[in-house]
Amino acid sequence: MKTKAFIRLVSSAKNVRESVMELNVFPGEKTPWHYHTEFSETFEVLEGTLEAGVGKEIYQLKAGDAATVSPHERHYYHNVSKEVCVIRVIIKPGNQNFEKALFILKGLFNDGLASKAGTPKKFSDLAVFVYLSNSRMLGFQKIAEPVFRFVARRAIKKGYLDALIRTYYL
Repeated sequence: MKTKAFIRLVSSAKNVRESVMELNVFPGEKTPWHYHTEFSETFEVLEGTLEAGVGKEIYQLKAGDAATVSPHERHYYHNVSKEVCVIRVIIKPGNQNFEKALFILKGLFNDGLASKAGTPKKFSDLAVFVYLSNSRMLGFQKIAEPVFRFVARRAIKKGYLDALIRTYYL
């Protein structure tokens, strides 16, 4: 039986100044190098281990460790272990779109609509996730940002985002 992805909203930007979520990160699950313009992001490991790249540093975080990423600072995370990792993600200032993006991502994973690395399989799902999460790409991937924005805005206009939110958000 496949272990399900989970995400729990501890506190929402709707009610307080920060977004706090707890979620599991499966072995092999990762994000590419990216950055956010609107908020800082802290990864706190609750169980297991997590590799986190922040700026020019690579950290091997274990339970009790945390790494904070400032706005515009490049970063990634990757579960390189063979065990599920549980993390707390803290976004300051809080961002409801980021909250929705993580819920959608974990929901897509549970429905078999994301790869083992956690990447949505459908381009429109990926574009909506990147748009909602205020993620900016680095390197050669940066040239794809206008395409992602176009596809995400079109999906939003057609009501696709609303459908994803109804299906996966809380």
